[in-house]
Amino acid sequence: MPKPRPTLPIAHTDDLPTSAFTDEEWQAIERAYARQLNADVRQQITTVTTQYLKDCVFERTAAPKAMVRERLQRIRREVGDLEKVMRDSKPFSASTGEPSREQQEDSKPFSASTGEPSREQQEDSKPFPASTGELSREQQEQKESVHSYTDHLIRRHFNDPRLAAGWRGDHFRGVLTSLVVACNCALNDLSAPEGDGHPWNWWIQALTQIVQRHDLPYGARIVETSGEPSPFAALVRALQFTRTLQEHVPPRHMFSDEALAKAIQRAQGRARDK
Repeated sequence: MPKPRPTLPIAHTDDLPTSAFTDEEWQAIERAYARQLNADVRQQITTVTTQYLKDCVFERTAAPKAMVRERLQRIRREVGDLEKVMRDSKPFSASTGEPSREQQEDSKPFSASTGEPSREQQEDSKPFPASTGELSREQQEQKESVHSYTDHLIRRHFNDPRLAAGWRGDHFRGVLTSLVVACNCALNDLSAPEGDGHPWNWWIQALTQIVQRHDLPYGARIVETSGEPSPFAALVRALQFTRTLQEHVPPRHMFSDEALAKAIQRAQGRARDK
């Protein structure tokens, strides 16, 4: 069986189930539990079971986290490349750390007559003097002029009410940097440890709290004298066999009474470990 893919905690669905147990079902539940349940307990059980059904539907329809991680990484990569361009640096290939072949080709100016870089263009394309490895004063002034005039041309046509101050190249670069940082933080969130793992565990924990508050049995061990499941395990089994749950959620841990009892104990233990 393939390993379940981690899913998102949110999803969209138009058909959310609700739990509404019939009188006959409540009677069967009470027989299994060997206890009568007053109206308050019934309402609380109905409420947490409805939430359990909704959580199960959300879990089935949620997108896998791997797809979200891939999109975040792509946004971070593309925005990072744009931020490098705004800083007048070539974006680098994600695999090698070097400018890609297309980027290298795009960076070569061509002569209109021959298709080859002209002598003047070749000279202009040399950003660093061979002797010092730094921009000369003339080149630095030229670079500043290029940046200034580029911003001037963009500012003439840039009109976005979300940026009240208009076009500011340095501000825009700051926004891009913030977006890259936000993507990094979001990727860290995706890598955070998972919680209980399945809505069923939460449902068992909620049912346990309900019966505890009303001084009703909540243990899950098999009764040694009779070999029968505990009243609480029998309650869970009866709930899982109601019509509403069977329509939307397959019963879990129903291979045997012992399997169900152990699963309940694990879920209750997770609640105590929190």
